[in-house]
Amino acid sequence: MDFVLLVFFLLLGACGAFILDDVALPQYYKYGKSLVLVGGALAENNSEIYNAIIEMSGGRGVAKIGIINAASLDPVGGYQYYRDVFLKYGALEANRIPIDVNHTSANADPKVVSLIRQQTGFFFGGGDQQRVIDTLYTQTPQGRMESPALAALRERFNLGAVISGTSAGTECQPNKLMINNGMSWEALRYGVHTTYSEDHPDYLVYNPSGGLGFLDGFIIDAHFSERGREGRLAVLLDETRRQFHISRGFGVDENTALVVTHAESDAITGKVIGQSGVVFIDVTHAHHDPHSIYYSISNVLFHYLTNGDQIGLRNLNISFSPRKTPMRGHENYDHALTSDDIFYGKHRNSDHKPEFTRAATSVFDSRLDTSTYGDTYESHPTFRVILTRMSHSVGFVERKSSFHTDLTSYENLVVSIAERK
Repeated sequence: MDFVLLVFFLLLGACGAFILDDVALPQYYKYGKSLVLVGGALAENNSEIYNAIIEMSGGRGVAKIGIINAASLDPVGGYQYYRDVFLKYGALEANRIPIDVNHTSANADPKVVSLIRQQTGFFFGGGDQQRVIDTLYTQTPQGRMESPALAALRERFNLGAVISGTSAGTECQPNKLMINNGMSWEALRYGVHTTYSEDHPDYLVYNPSGGLGFLDGFIIDAHFSERGREGRLAVLLDETRRQFHISRGFGVDENTALVVTHAESDAITGKVIGQSGVVFIDVTHAHHDPHSIYYSISNVLFHYLTNGDQIGLRNLNISFSPRKTPMRGHENYDHALTSDDIFYGKHRNSDHKPEFTRAATSVFDSRLDTSTYGDTYESHPTFRVILTRMSHSVGFVERKSSFHTDLTSYENLVVSIAERK
């Protein structure tokens, strides 16, 4: 009888441990399933973003951050950098999840899976997002299959462990398709492709099998305004929406994050933190002219959110930070700005707004103009981008020392792109 009781209590203990693994983490009740998606070039002194990741991983002295540096050519060196930063900001642990394209067998290692299940949050470093996919999926004759490591990551995400990343670590997170490569002018001139060619390194390339699947319903881009990627994201959305039924995407600027809470629910919300902004592009009602020799699209909606702004990711309802004031009736200039290189970004150390951002925000800061334009620097053809402020368009601003440092946001900017005649 004593032996039977001993077995019973051992089984009960084992069951209790199993149930404990399935208990939601404390942060789940505040944030639900959550992500912190950084646009790249994350500065070590960006305490707002690092503190957000730690807070959403359980808080200072509690957070256990699993660092997945599979996108990098130097996974170990990159891990050491992020480990030191997370520990500096108060994480209890910052552990390397030892999987990358050179160690794909580790994605089924029980020790690695167990390590993943001990973390309260995860951070994906930058590099090449396809390496992350090649690391966390296994290829079979029936197609790619989720590895045990990815399954464990999904289990932790479902229990409230935040998924965060920067650059490629952000771009690898969507479900149905993942952007891989490309420049805006090349996207407009040559369309979209599903395979990379060294003969055409700037072609727009995407993975039709998608990314890791932690955020559904959007295409995600990074290094956005700084590399003039507005054109490439608009083209990719328009060219693929009929196949994938995704008509919305967002691009995150450098040293900036979109904090997503309550993912996979009607309450899903995105909030912008960090230095610059996040562009939301909606081609739901866009018109693509099939008779044009070169790419031609009109009625694309752009929204640009900066620090403190929020957006409902189901209904796209936007609320601007209370620090900002409406621009209508308080414009600083008579006329909007034009550009002869509309997809030019900016140098790392410049405080000037990138060209698209500069032209777009100037429309809302103009007393007399309701539209402006920018041309591509590249020719044969030269594309013209027309930016129009409609009656339902609004701009908000937190005034700083100059136009370039003003923290400007806007909603419902109507964009058209076509060959310049």
